[in-house]
Amino acid sequence: MRRLTRKLDEWPCRIGECLAEDWIEDLTDIMRSHWGEEICEHCPFEKYINRLAELEDEAELMEDDRK
Repeated sequence: MRRLTRKLDEWPCRIGECLAEDWIEDLTDIMRSHWGEEICEHCPFEKYINRLAELEDEAELMEDDRK
């Protein structure tokens, strides 16, 4: 099975290559430099991506247990 998300690391969101940053910037018409905080805090996808990553982590653990 191929992962759709990144493995756990120092970043809060686990999506591989994020296209949402550009989408949020275009949608809100606010430049990233003027946000004053991380653009990811306004991302509507992060919690779903991270939940998918958790499920993929569990699936990998189960796969490892079967070996």
